[in-house]
Amino acid sequence: MVIKDATQERALRAQFEQQERLAAIGQLAAGIAHDFNNILAVIVLYAQMTAQSERSLDQDRERMEIISQQAWNATRLIQQILDFGRRAVLDRQPLDLLPLLKEQVKLLERTLPEYIEIELTYGSEEYTVNADPTRMQQMITNLAVNARDAMPKGQSPELVEGGVLRIELERVTVGPDASPLPALEAGEWIRLSVADTGMGIPSEVLPHIFEPFFTTKTPGEGSGLGLAQVYGIVKQHQGHIGIETQSGLGTTFTIYLRALAVPAPVRPMSDPTCIPQGRGEVLLVVEDDAALRAALVDTLASFNYTMLEAANGQEALAVLEERGDEVALVLSDVVMPTLGGIALLHVLRQQGWDTPMIFLTGHPMEKELEALRAQGVRAWVLKPPSMEQLAEVVAGALSG
Repeated sequence: MVIKDATQERALRAQFEQQERLAAIGQLAAGIAHDFNNILAVIVLYAQMTAQSERSLDQDRERMEIISQQAWNATRLIQQILDFGRRAVLDRQPLDLLPLLKEQVKLLERTLPEYIEIELTYGSEEYTVNADPTRMQQMITNLAVNARDAMPKGQSPELVEGGVLRIELERVTVGPDASPLPALEAGEWIRLSVADTGMGIPSEVLPHIFEPFFTTKTPGEGSGLGLAQVYGIVKQHQGHIGIETQSGLGTTFTIYLRALAVPAPVRPMSDPTCIPQGRGEVLLVVEDDAALRAALVDTLASFNYTMLEAANGQEALAVLEERGDEVALVLSDVVMPTLGGIALLHVLRQQGWDTPMIFLTGHPMEKELEALRAQGVRAWVLKPPSMEQLAEVVAGALSG
C-alpha cells in the first residue's frame, strides 16, 4: 500500500511539473501568435480583395489565390500554437463522437498510404461529449498523421507488409480508487484510443513529445506542433491524455473526455449565402496597426460601407466628437496604446454614446463577451478574419 501511494505521488508530481513547463511555453507561444495574426490578416484581406477585383487578370487571380492559401496555411500553424496555449476559440456543443469518427475514418482511408490498414471499433453505448467538432477532427487527424509517420513502410522488417491504425471508442466508468491516469476524476468518461503498430517512442524522447516545436523528423518534414496541438485541445476540453509505447511494437494514445448524459442534437446544414452588402452605413475602424487598419477599411469599403478610421481609442473619441451622429458601428481592436477597445467602450457609455461595437482580437473573448453585451458589444472577430466572415459579422451587428 505504501509502495502504491509513493508511486502514485511520483506520477502526480511528474505530471504537475510537465504541465507547469508546458503552460509557460504555451503562454509565450500565444503572445507571439497574436502579433502574427495581425500580419496575416493584412495578407489575407488584400489577397482576397485583389483576386475578386474585376481589373485583375486571370494570372493575377491565380497568384492571389496561392498567396491567400499560403496565408491560411500560416494561420493554421498559429491555430496550433493557440490550441497548445489553450487560447483557441471553442464552439463546444453536445457532440456524438461516433459519427464524427466514422467520417474521419473515411477521410483517412483516402489520404493515408495504402499499406496502412485502419480499424474502427466501438460498442452500442452513447458517446456524447461537450466538445468543439472542428477541434476534435483536428485532434484525430494529428494523431493519425503521427501514427502514419511511425509506420514508414520498408524502413524496418516489421513494416514490409504495412501497418495498422486502430481507433477505439469506449464509454467507461472510473471508480474513486481505480483511476487509469493520474488526476482522472471518478465518473463517466468517453475513452478514445488511437494506436499504431509502428516503431514506438524512445524513452529519451517520451518526456518531450507534447512540447511545441520538438520533433525527431528531419527539417522540412514536420513542425513539431501536431502532438502539442493534441495536448492543448484535450486540456482545453478538461480532458486527460495518456500514452503507452513499446519499441518495435507501437504506440497508443488514450484520451478521456467527460461523458454527457444527453444525446447530441442533429444540427441542420446551413445553406451557403452571398456576402452581405452594406447600404452606405458609416463605420469607424479603430486599430493601431496601420497596415491592418488600411486593409480593414478597404475591405469594408468594398462592401458599400462609408469608412472612418482611428489609430487608437483617443483618436476614436475625437472622430466621434465630430461625426458621432453618423457612425452606425464601431469596430475596435482590444489591445491598443493610449486607449484600448474595452476602455474606449466604457468611456463612450459614460459620455452617453450607445453606438454598437465589434471587437477585433487575437484571443477568444467568449467569457468577457457575456458581460459586455449589456453595454452594446454585438460580437467579436478573431484575427485574421476572411472577407466573408467580416461582412457577415458587420451585417449581423447592424441588424441588431
